[in-house]
Amino acid sequence: MNDQPILIVTAGHIDHGKSALVKALTGTDPDRLEEEKRRGMTIDLGFAFLTDNIAFIDVPGHERFIKNMVSGIAPVAAALLVIAADDGVMPQTREHLAILHLLGLQSGLIVINKVDLVEEEWLQLVIADVRQLVQGTFLENAPLFKTSTVTGEGIEELKTYLTTPSMRQTYSQTSSIFRLPIDRIFSVKGYGTVVTGSVISGRARIGEEIEIVPAGKKCHIRRLESHNQVCESVTVGQRAAINLVGVERQELKRGDFLATPCAFIPTTLLTAQLSLLEESPELEYNDLVRVHLGTGEFMARVRLIGKNSLRRGESGIAQLIFSEKVAAAFRERFIVRSFSPQYTIGGGSVLEVNPKPLRKKDQVYAEELQSLVSEPLSSWLVFYLKHKSEMLCAAQELAVNFTCDRTELEANLAQLIKSQKVSRINESYILTEQLQATRAKILATITQFHREKPLTPAIEKASLLAMLKIDTRLGSFLLDDLVETRQLKTVDEGYALPNFEPVLNDRQQELLNVIEMTVAQAGLMPPTIEELAAQYQLCQAELRALLNLLVLNGKITIIDKIFPFHQQALSAARNIIVEFLKKNGGGTVSALKSCLNISRKWTLPVLNYFDQQGLTIRDGELRRLREDAHV
Repeated sequence: MNDQPILIVTAGHIDHGKSALVKALTGTDPDRLEEEKRRGMTIDLGFAFLTDNIAFIDVPGHERFIKNMVSGIAPVAAALLVIAADDGVMPQTREHLAILHLLGLQSGLIVINKVDLVEEEWLQLVIADVRQLVQGTFLENAPLFKTSTVTGEGIEELKTYLTTPSMRQTYSQTSSIFRLPIDRIFSVKGYGTVVTGSVISGRARIGEEIEIVPAGKKCHIRRLESHNQVCESVTVGQRAAINLVGVERQELKRGDFLATPCAFIPTTLLTAQLSLLEESPELEYNDLVRVHLGTGEFMARVRLIGKNSLRRGESGIAQLIFSEKVAAAFRERFIVRSFSPQYTIGGGSVLEVNPKPLRKKDQVYAEELQSLVSEPLSSWLVFYLKHKSEMLCAAQELAVNFTCDRTELEANLAQLIKSQKVSRINESYILTEQLQATRAKILATITQFHREKPLTPAIEKASLLAMLKIDTRLGSFLLDDLVETRQLKTVDEGYALPNFEPVLNDRQQELLNVIEMTVAQAGLMPPTIEELAAQYQLCQAELRALLNLLVLNGKITIIDKIFPFHQQALSAARNIIVEFLKKNGGGTVSALKSCLNISRKWTLPVLNYFDQQGLTIRDGELRRLREDAHV
């Protein structure tokens, strides 16, 4: 018995016997709706089980129900193309085959059904026609079976083949991220909301938290069934019925999916590679189309990048602008149908799940994307980091953008780190060449700053990062590293080259001495910076540079950003305040103003300064010495 769960989708034109074939193989009629039984026509998805591990998804064949047909194909790994011997290849045979091919199916088989209705000569013509149809598709070398649900011919042979190891599937989705596109929603008395779908990746267990995407609502799994059996968990390749706690039926719709929390990004914009069928009409820039993604149908505008249109059989890069929020996996395939009248025109693969908006003229970027379509994840990581220039990217950000679990992500990043293409900083990543370029850019910027402002001892960190326009985390890391390796030094809250010292010409040195003397002579009643600039006819930038030198040399302190107090004056004020408060236990602003013999204009800044220095503390209207003050 095959241990790997297998999901097999039927495909083919209406009335070619798909549902009857499934019933003959499984004993279960997949047409569950009353209307389907009354009309003898499949309208929605039907399900039946051949064994515990083999399930059929029966899809409608009528062109009006292609939307339902596509929602059934999305999660499967194998297809059973059914063609009636008396009709042969019909329009929906071709359309269904094109859809299967566009969605990237790799495995399947062909069934010529209703062979009891035709002569052998006609049957051979139909088989030849079918073989010609499937040339160049995944069914080109597929096994072909001849069956009749009326006489039973070929049914046992087909059933035997379906249960052999040759049908064992290796699902391309090996991620541990759970995902189940919802195809049915209903309520069960005593249990509440139940959804069904096919697990396309990962595993889910009873009691686990799950997210409804794209709504972002979290809920829990109360009960699980797979293939009509209650179970503790469900995994890739299985049909599942999931009883949810914390969500009402009306909050869900077909097109939503259940997923590992925080693994997907809801968006109205996706970047994709888009391919048109050979028989498709030309697709113009900004055309409105129907996008079949997962089990949902969504309206979207197609914004071609680098092109005005796509001709039949052509491929190109496009952005899809949706009328509602969607979510997709990296490299997830989808179908595109015309808005009206409805017919399949092509399909594509999602390349960016959370992209920046692109313009039509961004052709170089589109060509980069096109060149990566078949490349491994490691190449995509390099591309992504390249376009996140001078920013650190967290592992979680990379995992979500490429819909991969941490194991796969870290294996690829480890390979890139080993080859020195990527550098790791804490839990984040950056291209090594960008890291080196940013380090060089920091040094060049500080060098240029020293040239332009030779009197300024250092450039403040915030100003430097703003000038460089780099990520704060990256900037902080590099500045710390440059200081540690002695390529920079810290000066107060700024940075400078290790050998840099402010250089003054004779005029500036004379001004520096005069300004210090002016401030010193003013005592506790210094002029403002603006007043000093006017007094010596200096621009404020040059004056502040000179004052910063005096601050750096410990000569003055600038209080409230406007008053330059000489250190001698502040030391004298400190002694006066300490002596007064020791003697009186406390003092009002008015009392301390009289004690200092200055006006309120300077008293408040001085008192606030000593509060900040930890000498005094406010107690209502009084200032008192702090108990822990060093006096």
